[in-house]
Amino acid sequence: MPFLKLKHLFFFILALFFNNTLIAKELIISEIKNKIETVDIYGNKFILNKNYIIKNGDFVKSKNQNSYFVFNNVKICLAKNSAVKFKEIKSKNVILEHIKGNLLVNKIKNKSLKVEISIYKKFIFNVKDKVYINQFNKNKFIVRSFFGLNYKPLYSKQTFRLKNNTAYKYDTKLKETKVSNILKDPLIINCLTNKKIIDADKNYSFSCIQNGKKLVCGYK
Repeated sequence: MPFLKLKHLFFFILALFFNNTLIAKELIISEIKNKIETVDIYGNKFILNKNYIIKNGDFVKSKNQNSYFVFNNVKICLAKNSAVKFKEIKSKNVILEHIKGNLLVNKIKNKSLKVEISIYKKFIFNVKDKVYINQFNKNKFIVRSFFGLNYKPLYSKQTFRLKNNTAYKYDTKLKETKVSNILKDPLIINCLTNKKIIDADKNYSFSCIQNGKKLVCGYK
């Protein structure tokens, strides 16, 4: 009899564990601004809606406006015609693949959910708070750390700490850089506040100019 009770207790604990894991894995959309297209792992196309549960393999893309969506107190802001893919969803870990365009991830209050970003299959960014990435050219991007950021090459064991409130440019390797008026990007303004989404065409636009051997980037 004691063996049977112990056996039942074991299965109860096991069921409770798996149920909690499943609950933790659910990323539920709580807020959306502007139209966002979604393609799931089976190729089904639809417009992202509130209360949708994000799945592994979901591809999301903004249309002709800056857009954002929120899940589990994590705000994902996309500039127009930008896209990310949910590469992997675990109980306390989400890996986003930055496909194209401009992205800002803002972890509003969520400290338990770990968010990582892969880009060009080369790097993983462990987002502690906020991070902004602008893919401005093929295999080139700007990343802006707000409150520190962990960075490491995908297949490297070594982790680097990026400075607070600092911009870095990747072009064969990641280097600290200066980007003029980076905080004027409407995506950053919108994502860090609750202001109305601003049309990027009517405000500061990002561009890079070749100055000798140097590539100078900024918002004008």
